[in-house]
Amino acid sequence: MNNPKQFTNFGEYVENVTAKFGLRKAIFWGENEHYESLTGSKLKELVYLTAREIEKLKLKPGEKAAIISENRYEWVVTDFACISNRIVTVPIYTTLTAGQIKYILKHSEARLCFVSSGAIAEKVNSVMNELPKMKKIICFDNTSNGNKNIINFKDLIYYSLIRTQENYDEAEADKYFRNCSKQMSENDLLTIIYTSGTTGTPKGVCLTHKNVITNIKQCQKAFPIDHTDRFLSFLPYAHSYERTTGYYYALSVGAEVYYAQSIDTLPSQLIEVKPTIMTAVPLLFNRIYNRLMKGVQALPRRKQIMVKSSFAIARRYRENKNSVVWKTADKMVFKKLRERTGGRIKFFISGGSALNTKLAEFFDGIGIMIYQGYGMTEASPVISVNRIGKNKFGTVGIPLDGMDVKIANDGEIIVKGDNVMTGYYKLDEETKKTIIDGWLHTGDIGEMDNGFLKITDRKKSLIKTSSGEYISLTHIEETIESSPYVQQIISFASDEKHFVSGLIIPDFDELKNFASASKITFKNEKELIQNPAILKLYEAEINRCQKNMAKYERVRKFALLAEPFTIENETLTPSLKLKRRVIEEKHKAIIDKLYKASKF
Repeated sequence: MNNPKQFTNFGEYVENVTAKFGLRKAIFWGENEHYESLTGSKLKELVYLTAREIEKLKLKPGEKAAIISENRYEWVVTDFACISNRIVTVPIYTTLTAGQIKYILKHSEARLCFVSSGAIAEKVNSVMNELPKMKKIICFDNTSNGNKNIINFKDLIYYSLIRTQENYDEAEADKYFRNCSKQMSENDLLTIIYTSGTTGTPKGVCLTHKNVITNIKQCQKAFPIDHTDRFLSFLPYAHSYERTTGYYYALSVGAEVYYAQSIDTLPSQLIEVKPTIMTAVPLLFNRIYNRLMKGVQALPRRKQIMVKSSFAIARRYRENKNSVVWKTADKMVFKKLRERTGGRIKFFISGGSALNTKLAEFFDGIGIMIYQGYGMTEASPVISVNRIGKNKFGTVGIPLDGMDVKIANDGEIIVKGDNVMTGYYKLDEETKKTIIDGWLHTGDIGEMDNGFLKITDRKKSLIKTSSGEYISLTHIEETIESSPYVQQIISFASDEKHFVSGLIIPDFDELKNFASASKITFKNEKELIQNPAILKLYEAEINRCQKNMAKYERVRKFALLAEPFTIENETLTPSLKLKRRVIEEKHKAIIDKLYKASKF
C-alpha cells in the first residue's frame, strides 16, 4: 500500500485517498445483479476529468454546487471535483419536495445542481425560472429530453476524451491536484448542509475544511479501523453523520465502501457484502431485531424453546462470554444469528437518535456490539461515542479528543472544538443564539456519568403542565415504543393541556397476529384499529409500559392511526425525526377530540 502524507485540507485529502487505494478497489455498487467497483486510480481519473469540465462552466471559488442524489460513485466524483475547484457543495435529500429543494437552491445561491435521475432533474427544472443564479443541471443517469438546462454527467466527464480525443495523463493530473491543494486554506468553506428541521425553516450549517477534517481525525483516534475493513453504507450522504463517518472517515483509512440499494435490500446485502463496520440509526437495529423475532416465531415449538432459552443465557452471561454456557449457546444459536449480518461484523456504530438500552444489551448478548454515539450537523457532526474498552450502555460515550463538553446551569449540553461550525449561512442572529462565547449550544439536555455523556432530553421537548410539573415527551415516547405492538408514537402536552395524549402507529404485523389469534375479523387496517378489543389491547399495553412512570407523565388518552409517519408524507425529516408541529397540525381534529373526551 502507498503511504501518502497526512492531509490538512480537502485538496490534500483527495490526493491522499486516491493514492492510498491506488489499484485497489475503493467503492462498490450493485448493478445487473453483481457489484461494480472503482479503484483509487480510476476514481482520480474521473475526478480529474470532471474537475476540468467544471472549470469550463466558469464558477468562481466559493460559489455553490448542489448534489441531490442517492449514494453512488458519481456523488463522490462530483464532491471531489467540486472540492478541487474550491466549489462549496450543498447536499440535498432526494426525498424533498420541489418547493423545499427550491428554497435550499435559492437560499444557498447554487450555480450548479448535480442530480441522480431524470425525475429529480425535471423537479429542479420546474423551478429553474425562480433560480436566477442556477446555470446548469447535471444528471448522473442519462436523460435525453433535449432540455438545454440539463447535461448528462457522462457527457461531461468524457468530454475531453471523446470530443477532443485527448488522452488522460496521470502525471498531469497529479500536478493539477497538487496545484489545487496549494490554493486551499483549512479555513475555506467546504460545504453548507441544511438541517432537515423538525420545526421551521431549514438552516444552512457552514462547515470549513478544518471543521470536517478535525472530526475525521477524531474518529480515526476513536476506532482502530484500517484497509482491511469494509463498510456497507445506506444512510444518505446528505446526512452529515454518514458523510463524515461512512464516507470521508472510511475512505481516509483505506476501508472499502459498498452502497446499499435501500433499507429494504439490507438483509440480503448484509449477507452478500459481509461488512466489518456499519454506521446506522436505531431504526435498523429495531428492524433486525423484529426480523429475528419473527423468524423465531416461525420455528417448530421445540426449536423455539431452545432459542428462547439461549436468549435467557444471552441476558445472564452477556458480560461473561468466556463461560461454557455462553459458548455452547453461541455455537448452537448466536453464531447463526450473526451470519444474518454477514458474519464478519466487528461492531455497529449507532447515531442520529437514542438507542434503546435493552435492545443494545440484547445484541451484545448474542455477540453483536453496537456502540452508541452522539452528534449534530453543527459539530461536523460527531461529539462523543462509546468505543472498544470504553463502553457504557445508556450513554453516548465519552467526548472525542479535542472536544470540550460541559453541562450548562440549565442542564443543556454545550460543546467547543475545532469541529464546530462557523455559523448558519446568512443567518447571523441564529448563529449568535447558537454559538455563545465560542460554545455551541446543542439544545439537548444531559449529564455526565463518570466521564460518559448521557442524553436525558431535548430542551424543546420538556413541557411544563398546567399542574406545574415538567415532563419529557421523549422519555414517554421511548417508554411506550418498547411495546411490540407500537411502531411509532408521538405524545403531546402543554400548560393548556391537563394531561398527556398520544398518537400511535401500530406494528401491523404484530397486531394482525393478535387479531388472528383472537379471531378478530376485519376488512382493512383502518377497520382493525377501530375494533374495541384492539383499543383495549393498546390501553393495557400503554399502562403496562408506563407503570413505573409518575401519574402526571403517563399517556392517558390515545388514538391509533393507520398511516405511518414517513418522509414522503412530510411527517418525518429525512434523518427520521418526527416533525412535531406538522403532525400536530395534520391531526389537530383527532388531538382536540382526545382532550374533549373523558379520561380512561
